[in-house]
Amino acid sequence: MTTHVRPPSPLPLPESVVPPGVLPWTGEQGRRWAAELPPRWVPVRAYGRFDELVTVAAGGVTLALAAAGVEPYLAALLPLQLLWVLVRPEVVRVAAPGLVVAAALERAGWAGLLGAVVLAGICLALAEVRLRARKRQRACALAAAEGIAAPVPGAGAPLRRGVLLGVFGPVVIAGGGVAIAFGGMVAAAGFLLVGVGLTLLASAGLGRVRASRLGSGPAPVLRVLVRDDPAALTEVFAADDVAARRPLFAVSVLPLDSGEEEPEDEDEADDAEDTEDEADDDLLDRLADDTPGPLREALLYGVPYDGAEIVIVSADEDPDHPPVVERSVGAVRPVRTAPDAAEEPAEVALVVQPVLRWRAGRLDWLAAVLLAQWGVWLSWAVFTDAGVPLWQQLVVLLVGLYGAARLPVRVGWRITADRAGLWINGLFKVTHIPWDDLRSARHRSMELRLRWRGGQSWTIAAPRWTWLERRRGLTHPYDRLAAELNALHAEPGLRPTGEAEKRGRVLWPWALVLAAAWVAALVTVRAGL
Repeated sequence: MTTHVRPPSPLPLPESVVPPGVLPWTGEQGRRWAAELPPRWVPVRAYGRFDELVTVAAGGVTLALAAAGVEPYLAALLPLQLLWVLVRPEVVRVAAPGLVVAAALERAGWAGLLGAVVLAGICLALAEVRLRARKRQRACALAAAEGIAAPVPGAGAPLRRGVLLGVFGPVVIAGGGVAIAFGGMVAAAGFLLVGVGLTLLASAGLGRVRASRLGSGPAPVLRVLVRDDPAALTEVFAADDVAARRPLFAVSVLPLDSGEEEPEDEDEADDAEDTEDEADDDLLDRLADDTPGPLREALLYGVPYDGAEIVIVSADEDPDHPPVVERSVGAVRPVRTAPDAAEEPAEVALVVQPVLRWRAGRLDWLAAVLLAQWGVWLSWAVFTDAGVPLWQQLVVLLVGLYGAARLPVRVGWRITADRAGLWINGLFKVTHIPWDDLRSARHRSMELRLRWRGGQSWTIAAPRWTWLERRRGLTHPYDRLAAELNALHAEPGLRPTGEAEKRGRVLWPWALVLAAAWVAALVTVRAGL
């Protein structure tokens, strides 16, 4: 019997909290909204550890310019332009002309002044492209809401947006001032810190103003789906994307203070503390396991765009608890992977049978060939040059032994599913994962990762070309495998009913053969040189 497994239904939001006439933000509308993002050649504040990486890169450029003899404040001002294009394009409208003025006052000559004008012009153009894209995104979101607006929940609560940045910014500026006093390259780093501190203050001010405006009156409302991602950010999906396939944007949010009275009874207080502790433990387990939270129905208050402030009212993960009101404490960050009209169907077809098996395929063999090719390229000099020192020969020997241990796993892995759980063969043992212990199966980038209780995991990797999959309508084998395993985990009635007689074999004998062949090849070739 073939059973089509639909993704688990999102946790429902009580209709009592939904304002009259609120419309869903559909996948088609979400595609239009995502299509209004700037072109891919325009840098956009990305989803992930983007700010930290950009700041570190700006520091490296600053030190390099200072070492080349550029004035410390100019050495910091040049990379700060690019930092502001990526993080705060609003600032570029003032900073880009300021760069030209600074170059003119410094009497950098025609070449220096021309370079400053060109850089300022490029940064200003990129910033304008981003700011105009925001206007188009606002228009798309407003069109989706069709004029439906409602008072923002929690508008009267204390506004915490920008407080942390407002405190941290002056601290960074003070640290930069101390570094400037040392002169030289340290002074250049100090000017950069001052610029970063001012950027933090500008972010705090802009965020606070936008959050205040959001709560000043009725705001557009849309029905969406949300979930907490493994990095503790909230991902927002179209209302009909029940498979959570294409997040539209991610944002950092915090719940508003509920303002509920403290329980008078000690037993009630203890129960409340136990509930909070359990919720904290669940969150920590989710972060450790790199698994997202459940999909929840939600209301999105505000107009979403790159850099916007929003309020989210979502269903609580505990159905006995009231909906959660959360306010953004960071700017909206669009996810570049936009919805695709030809995306993979959300349903997974499973055949209910006694035992299910998955094994390595052609992409796994390709990964093994690439690994072997890399090892041969790295070791080529040892096979062809008689003057290679002994330590390099030992390194090549170890690289070959590592490859001998990895290749059998890449081409020989097998997952067997029966009524007792999953069985994964490995180099030295067959790992058993009971169904109740399985936490998640996820395919990210090139890696398939299975996680189970105790913080344990199993990973395997194979190449993928996302653009080719989208263009040809293909599904990566790891995506299909992860979907099927998650479906079996979520629906006990679909799990295999039998008991597997063969649950996989250890792979060390093949590794031993490859290791012996590698050592023999090394000895034979070196003896003939």
